Amino acid sequence: MTSDSLRARLNAYRGPAKAAAPATPVAAPSHQTESLYAKHPVTQADLSLPEYVALDFAANTHRSELLFFDLESTGLGSGEETYPFLIGAAGVTATETRLQLLFAESPADEADILRAFTRLAEQKTLVTFNGKSFDLPLVVRRAQRYGIDTSRVGLRHVDLYHLIRRIYPEKPSRLMDAESRLLGFTREGDVRGAEVAQAYFEYLHLGRKDVKDKIIYHNSVDVLSLVSLLKMVSEAFTAARTGNTGWAYKVHRHKSATPQNTRTLLLDRGIANLDARDLDLLSETYRREKNYHKAARLALRSYRTGYAAAAVKAVRHMRRIKGKAASARCLARYALMHEDERVQRLLLPYAD
Repeated sequence: MTSDSLRARLNAYRGPAKAAAPATPVAAPSHQTESLYAKHPVTQADLSLPEYVALDFAANTHRSELLFFDLESTGLGSGEETYPFLIGAAGVTATETRLQLLFAESPADEADILRAFTRLAEQKTLVTFNGKSFDLPLVVRRAQRYGIDTSRVGLRHVDLYHLIRRIYPEKPSRLMDAESRLLGFTREGDVRGAEVAQAYFEYLHLGRKDVKDKIIYHNSVDVLSLVSLLKMVSEAFTAARTGNTGWAYKVHRHKSATPQNTRTLLLDRGIANLDARDLDLLSETYRREKNYHKAARLALRSYRTGYAAAAVKAVRHMRRIKGKAASARCLARYALMHEDERVQRLLLPYAD
C-alpha cells in the first residue's frame, strides 16, 4: 500500500478535530483500562518481582521504579501516517502485575493516550523489547506534534532486545523468538504482529469488538512477557554474581562484568567448552594481570578455534615472553598467509 493511499484511508477514518483535554485528567478516562495479573495468561508463570531487580553485575533497581511498555502502531515508518493507537504499560508489585492499556478508539484519541502514557512513564525505568529503536522514539516524535513534554520519559531504559542478545547464545531477534526460546511457549490463535495495524483499521471501519479484543490480547501478552523475561535476566545476573552461570552463561559478556566476573564464569564452565570469543575474553583477563604465558596460550587456542583476530594478540603476548620471539614471528608469518587484509595489516610489524 502506498503512503498516499494509506494517508487517504486514515483521513477518511478521522472525525472532526477533538477539543483539547482538560488540565486535570479524569480518574478513569474512556481510553484507559486496568487489569491485575498474578500469572502470565499463557504460561501461568508468576508475574511478581523481588523487591530489587538485578539489571547487570553491579546495580539493583527497586521494582517500583520499573515500567514495562509496548505499543501497537499503524506502521513502522516515520511519516505522519504512522502513529500509536494502543500503549500497554505495566508496573509490578510483590504479588502481581498491574497492566494499564491506553487505546485510541479513533485517531483523534492519540494525544490523550500519549498524555496518559507520559504521566505513567515520568521518572520511571522503562523496560521494552526493541523500544529504544522504535517504541520510545515514536512516542517522543508524536508527543512533540501535540506539544506534550517527554523530557522526563526514558531517562533510564532497559531494552531487553539488546540485553538478551548480549547474554543469550541464540540471540532472539523478535519478542516471539524470546518467548519460544526462553519462556517456552508459542502463541496460538493470536493476531500476528504484522497484522495488528490492519486489524485496527478494520475496527475503525466496522467497530467490531472481537477485533479490538484480539488487539488488546496481543498487546497484553507482549507486555506481560516483558515481565517474565526481565525476571529471568535478573535471576541470571544474580546467579552470575556468585559464579553460577545458569541459563545464560554468556552473561559474562555484559559490559558491567568485571575481569574477575568473566574469569570466574568462564573457568567454571571449563576451557574445553568455551568458544573462540570466550577464549579470547579469558586471555584478556590474564593479559591485564601481565600473565603473558596464560594469555598467549589462550589467545593461540582462540585463534585455532576460529577467531582470526586472536592471532594478533597471541603474537603480542608471545613477544613479551623471554625466548618466544622466534615462535611469535613464525605465528605472524603463518597468519599473514592465511588471514584477511585486516589481520594482515596488524601483523606486518611482527613478521620480520
